[in-house]
Amino acid sequence: MAVRSTLVPEPLVLLGAGGHASDVLGVVEALNAGQPSFVVVGVLDDDPAADASRFEGRGVTVLGSLDLLAGLDARWVAAAGWPAGRRRVVERAEASGRAAATLVSPLADVGHGVVIGTGTVVMGSARLSPRSRLGEHALVSYLAAVGHDSTVGAGSSVMPGAVLSGGVEVGALALVGTNATILEGLRVGDGATVGAGAVVTRDVAPGAVVVGVPARPVPR
Repeated sequence: MAVRSTLVPEPLVLLGAGGHASDVLGVVEALNAGQPSFVVVGVLDDDPAADASRFEGRGVTVLGSLDLLAGLDARWVAAAGWPAGRRRVVERAEASGRAAATLVSPLADVGHGVVIGTGTVVMGSARLSPRSRLGEHALVSYLAAVGHDSTVGAGSSVMPGAVLSGGVEVGALALVGTNATILEGLRVGDGATVGAGAVVTRDVAPGAVVVGVPARPVPR
C-alpha cells in the first residue's frame, strides 16, 4: 500500500489528457507538497487534438500518443475515469514493459489494514475504512467512502461522493456513480453501473445498469 517516498522524485507519466487527468495531477501535486515523490514527465494521449489547457501553469505538457511510453524511463498511471477507458489504457501501458505507479493522496483517510492494488488512485478526502481492499488500477474519487471490509474490484471506479457501506463487494470494471450509496453486505457484479445518486438495496447483476431510489435495472 505504501506510496514511494525517496530523496529523488520518481519520473511519472499520466496516460490520458481528459478532465480526470487534471484530478490525478492534483493527487501528485498534493503528494509533492512536502518531500516530492514524483516529477511528472508529461501526459500521453492518442487524441492529437487533446486539450492541454487544463495543465497550463502546472509544469506539465502533452507529449503525444501512448506509443511514446516505451521510450520513457518513467512509471505511469492510467488517468481515465471510466472503467472501460482505463482498461484500454492499462492494456496498452502494460505492453510497454513500464511499471505502474500507485497514487494515494495524503489528504485521504486510510484506515488500518487497508490493501491498495498497484496502479490505483485514491483522491483527497476519500475515506477507506479498516480492512477494505482495492484491486489493481481502481479509482476512489474525492469525498467517496469505502466501508469496512468492503472490496473494490480491479479497474473499477467509485466516483465523487459515493458511499459503500460495510462489507460491500464491487466486482471488476464496475462504476459506482457520483453520490450513489450501496447498502451493507451487497454485491455489485463485474462490469455493472450504478447511476449517480442511486441507492442500492439489493445485489446488482454483472453488466447491469441500475438507477434511482431504490435502484432498479434499466430495461435493455
